[in-house]
Amino acid sequence: MENLDQIIEAILFALGREITTDEISKNLEIEKSKIEDSIKRLEDKYKENSGVVLVKVNDSYQLVTNKDYYKYVNKFVENTKKQTLSTSQLETLTIIAYNPKITKSEIEKIRGVNSDFSVSRLLECGLIEEVARLNLPGRPAAYAVTSEFLKSCGVENVESLPNFEEVRIKDEQMLISDYENKEEKK
Repeated sequence: MENLDQIIEAILFALGREITTDEISKNLEIEKSKIEDSIKRLEDKYKENSGVVLVKVNDSYQLVTNKDYYKYVNKFVENTKKQTLSTSQLETLTIIAYNPKITKSEIEKIRGVNSDFSVSRLLECGLIEEVARLNLPGRPAAYAVTSEFLKSCGVENVESLPNFEEVRIKDEQMLISDYENKEEKK
């Protein structure tokens, strides 16, 4: 098919959501390998100082605003309200990100407090989703992070998140260093 790159580019632009190469291949009735080659060329094209970038999330692709230009685009988007999360919501989100298919009771066991509001807020923001109902009494919901969360973190999948133990140790070292610097100044 002539102009396959431009056709896929137009689809990605118009769709405004992520789409798999399988979906594109099926709908255009073109071999998946040709779609993948075209996607690769588009990825290379958008790496060159562009206002948009082609991101891969799990096995899907989407055109999104280059983060370097988001602040300018944001000025033109009506009713855009930057969502902020509380410390408890960020804590809950981190637990879910590092423990896919976790239940609310398991989250509460880790946090030591009720997490109903945090889970509800994260669902509302589209950062987590219910991925299963467990075959346990009460059929509790199991949660995982969404592709929206992955895009906002700039990672392809949860396996690409930083190693939790390494991050925790670095944070502890920073806290100790900050404490020691304050003590030296006294």
